[in-house]
Amino acid sequence: MAIENIWIIDSNSGICIYDWCTEFKEKTIDEQLVSGLLLAFRSFSSEAGLVDISAIEGIDRKLAYQADDRFIIASICHSNDYEPLVNKTLQGLLADFRKKYKHLIDEDSTTDVSPFRTFNEDLDSKLEGTTATRSTISLIAGAIITMMLVGVIYVIYFFIHEKIVLLLPESGDILNLIIIFIGYFVSGIVGGLIAGDRRYGIFSGIFASIFATGLFIAFLYQDWILINVAAVVINSLLYSILFLLLTTAGGVVGGYRREQRFLYPLNIDEEEDE
Repeated sequence: MAIENIWIIDSNSGICIYDWCTEFKEKTIDEQLVSGLLLAFRSFSSEAGLVDISAIEGIDRKLAYQADDRFIIASICHSNDYEPLVNKTLQGLLADFRKKYKHLIDEDSTTDVSPFRTFNEDLDSKLEGTTATRSTISLIAGAIITMMLVGVIYVIYFFIHEKIVLLLPESGDILNLIIIFIGYFVSGIVGGLIAGDRRYGIFSGIFASIFATGLFIAFLYQDWILINVAAVVINSLLYSILFLLLTTAGGVVGGYRREQRFLYPLNIDEEEDE
């Protein structure tokens, strides 16, 4: 599960009218303690002009919260979660909560919190499918997919590079390199998406760049060796750096996109199952 706890506090009464805890975690946090903390912190941040604060971060978890004109919704989530995504998720949950219990809220009937327990099923369905695994397995999968795509790009290059040079004698070589560079960058993006985040995307890009450099050197080795040994060394170093930059940059872009769309699992068993 992406989120361990959810609390909804009525700022008018200061009461926590709804609290939820994932089935993987035993409930240990008193909801009224959370109410007192958030109400006090909200007052303090308002007085201090800290209007943009929406989370209190720890080492591996953070307390994230959002508020409207009456209610505060808070959650415990992964410290690496993309903040706008967390905020959007909490705002969506609060909007659904207000819509479902509009008649009770309009009547100011929030002192009896028992009717709000029926929101559990809604919350479970809303949080389902909001996580993506970031693990060694996803890193390896991202690296393998990137290398496979690099291989496909290499095969395409092998069959079309001479035709492009014949069609465009003056700019064919440059166009071939552009195709290679774009292909490797896109491969890095796909690998980063599969790997799960920017950090894993960088590593998958590094592994793929080694493979890409090897293929490219093997393909052009005979042309370079006709010049001199120094050309082989210099060109190998140059292209290895270029491929490293392309695949890792793509990995960062793909990984960042993944972070923007999916939360981190908090439960270890769930992450292993995925």
